Amino acid sequence: MGRKKKEAQPIEKLFSSAMTMLVPGHILEHFEMWDAHESRERWVIEMHEKEGRIPSALSVYDDVVLDGYCNPIETLSHSFVCKPIYLRLYRRRYKRASTDRHYSNEYDVALRGVKMVPEMGIFLKDEG
Repeated sequence: MGRKKKEAQPIEKLFSSAMTMLVPGHILEHFEMWDAHESRERWVIEMHEKEGRIPSALSVYDDVVLDGYCNPIETLSHSFVCKPIYLRLYRRRYKRASTDRHYSNEYDVALRGVKMVPEMGIFLKDEG
């Protein structure tokens, strides 16, 4: 008698659900989580651009190589339990094997002139 015991979700499913709560979907399309850490004043989620996202200017060439990462973009995702959560996004940098010219993808991840994701800016604008 009684209720059936509910099974715990697999850790991968819990992790995926938590990520969709903390990171906007348009960022999760192009980036994956690499690290997360907490300091006294904030949390930082480090995300790297997914593999294989070669910029369109290089898509016609066969000799494209990964050449490190661009400087990270840091943007405020939201605040949670009185601490802000920042996303630190690393875009991959590519080049043709025989050249020194670098290419990277551009993403619309922050409001213009403000270091926060558009969803946060829209929320704050609606509250004002």
